[in-house]
Amino acid sequence: DVKSIEVIEGDKVSKGQTLAYLSHPNLIRIQTDYVSNYNQLEFLRLEYDRQKKLHDENVGSAREFQRTEADYKSKQGLVKGDEAQLRMMGLNLTSIRSGKIYENVPIKSPISGHIRTVDIKIGQYVRPETEMFEIVNISHVHADLMVFEKDMHKVKKGQKVRFTTLSVPGKELEAEIYSVGKAFEQNPKAIHLHAEIENKEGLLIPGMFVKGKIAIEDIKVLSLP
Repeated sequence: DVKSIEVIEGDKVSKGQTLAYLSHPNLIRIQTDYVSNYNQLEFLRLEYDRQKKLHDENVGSAREFQRTEADYKSKQGLVKGDEAQLRMMGLNLTSIRSGKIYENVPIKSPISGHIRTVDIKIGQYVRPETEMFEIVNISHVHADLMVFEKDMHKVKKGQKVRFTTLSVPGKELEAEIYSVGKAFEQNPKAIHLHAEIENKEGLLIPGMFVKGKIAIEDIKVLSLP
């Protein structure tokens, strides 16, 4: 369930910033299971060390040592699985081992950017597939271009692109091709090219229509001044 929402549409956020807090009994259970498994692992580690020492000195039972080793490694796997889940939630493992149980789990931003939409409400039950926020980062956008079949043999990675957009009239921007598609679109029959743009001026946002020219070769020629 959504406990609180920390941002609104249009807010600027940084990577790792908390966007909202969720609460659910299962989130608490994962933490308590981890504490229990971790404490059992510590006990099994001591028992494993003791049995190994006896086994190395040919005093202890080989079967008892093997059983202890199997229990120890099995519990290690459970603890590592618990720790992976808790790290994904952004929780502090040391604090949990010390007895702190987080009732509310933070949802953190995976990137820096701006909040485009907030798709959740306080009290809403959130499923794993639920979209909660849309974050747009316009500091580093890509241009998606289409080249017809007859010209595809002319284009390749690394070529420069000069392009314009209706939202910035009279200004020509530059990009560089970093990926050439391997499959045709049917209507029209063309391939996609992806070009990397350094949008330092913040002139572009996702969804804009662009028209570009690809420089397929660089030739020096004589010309009049």
